[in-house]
Amino acid sequence: MSSQDLSMPNNYLIIGDDEYFRGRELSRLRDKYLSEGEIELNYSVYGPGEMDGVMDSLGTMPFLAENRVVLVKDAEDLSEDGAKTLISYLKNPMETSVLLISAGASMSREKFYRELSGGLEVVRVDKPKPYELKKRVSAFFRNEKVDIAPRAVDLLIELKDDDTTGLKEELEKLAAFSEGARIEPDDVRRLVGRSARETVFTLVDAINARDAGKAFRTLEELYEQKKRPEDIVGYIGWYLRGMQKVVLLKGRGSGEAAITAETGMKPWQVRKFIDQSRKYTPEKIDNWVRVLYETDRSIKTGRKKPALAIEMLLSWYLKK
Repeated sequence: MSSQDLSMPNNYLIIGDDEYFRGRELSRLRDKYLSEGEIELNYSVYGPGEMDGVMDSLGTMPFLAENRVVLVKDAEDLSEDGAKTLISYLKNPMETSVLLISAGASMSREKFYRELSGGLEVVRVDKPKPYELKKRVSAFFRNEKVDIAPRAVDLLIELKDDDTTGLKEELEKLAAFSEGARIEPDDVRRLVGRSARETVFTLVDAINARDAGKAFRTLEELYEQKKRPEDIVGYIGWYLRGMQKVVLLKGRGSGEAAITAETGMKPWQVRKFIDQSRKYTPEKIDNWVRVLYETDRSIKTGRKKPALAIEMLLSWYLKK
């Protein structure tokens, strides 16, 4: 059966490397099919290695609601068998179930992508180009009636790199700080500091060095950057996906330039990954990913308080 023969009622693939806009689109689609009161009992989130749970949820009738929504995160890491399972489901999907698949842009290079995407409505959320970010930042401050120096805009984007989630939070913080005064580069340096992703590299360095004190101090720094436990799970997930790609490409003999071109990551990020990659085997990464997904599930299902779940996650990593 060709991809054109697949059904696509209420099933979506949200694909792109901008995690902030991907998350915003996922929330919009979830809220389209579920009211706030329906989410707890009718919304499930799974990783790419949890196909049994995905299929169980998709096959379950909604509880006191018209729809059940099932999200598969990080689908760029789907195995071939996992992809085949979803493709098979999409040939005869449940009318009361909404399947959301969230994936980085690299998924489009997988051999199963064409067939899988043929059974879904594809929503692309690519990272904005630097000039687009500048336009958005400038437009934000115009709407807030706050004057900002052009160099301050450039510095803000440089510091936040491609962290659009963090960028939005910094815009709001700077607007509140300004109190009507013009925002200058020194204001950005003082208030913004380093990016969350840069902080995550420091966090995993501390974990790999078995430096619990530094690891938990760095966790506090992420909280000071207004990152929620759910955000921190996302950043660690980003790190592990990046490390998986770098370890794989290094194993194939790829150098720094080739890895940068293949992954689409920033050169400084690739250098960091390469430097830290000697501490990782594929088995170690798989174990870290497994425990991260368990942490994510425990937070989303309410089994553990978010802050406690993150502390337990770091404690597990520090022992391994």
